[in-house]
Amino acid sequence: MCRSAAEGGRRCNGRSCGAAGARARQARCRARRGLETARATGDPAAVAVAEAKYTAATGAPPPDAGSFAGQLPTPTPAEKPMAKPDEPKPSKPEPSSTPTGSTEERIRDAVAKLATADGEWVGLVELRKALGDVDHDEVTRVLREMNRNNPNIDFVPEDNRKALTDVDHAAAIEIGGDAQHFVRIERPRDTSAKDRVQAAGIGNASADDLAQALRDPLISSRAYDEIRAEQKRRGLP
Repeated sequence: MCRSAAEGGRRCNGRSCGAAGARARQARCRARRGLETARATGDPAAVAVAEAKYTAATGAPPPDAGSFAGQLPTPTPAEKPMAKPDEPKPSKPEPSSTPTGSTEERIRDAVAKLATADGEWVGLVELRKALGDVDHDEVTRVLREMNRNNPNIDFVPEDNRKALTDVDHAAAIEIGGDAQHFVRIERPRDTSAKDRVQAAGIGNASADDLAQALRDPLISSRAYDEIRAEQKRRGLP
């Protein structure tokens, strides 16, 4: 509280007393601290804003840098973020194994996989797709060679020529002057299959022996009919 002049005090001029004076002091204090902090960061934009606030709060230009030295603790340099450990690099996928075997062996394997049953016809379009990494002319050459040397391989053309597409024409091979579009490879005849069927009995013979016995040119009509009946009973093709 201000004292009167008679009591030995001084006259209050009204600027430093009361709530208004307290608010003004707080504003000047905040402005000073804001200026000190901005200068400590070294950010020119932040310093300019802080100086403007200081002038508005105090009505005086901001003091030179260093006037507030020692009033605030010197901020410690910002710690550098710890380096992240190197993330493991994704391992490269193992290269796919290169198919092995001769072109003829791969043709036989492909036909066996594409055929739904032994001796089933397979389109040359599908066969060439299955051998996509083999040269087109190489497949054609080997198929023609197999046709000359292997009695168990057969080719037939597409009956409905109007249904053929450019892809069908490109996949076909020419044999005997005609374009062939389908191939089948039958297993060599097992000459002892009929004897195994007779020894075991038709009802106990394996499905493979039954199928092979039907291919024996010397099988009797009665045995043929009995084997076919047994295959139907088992649901075999």
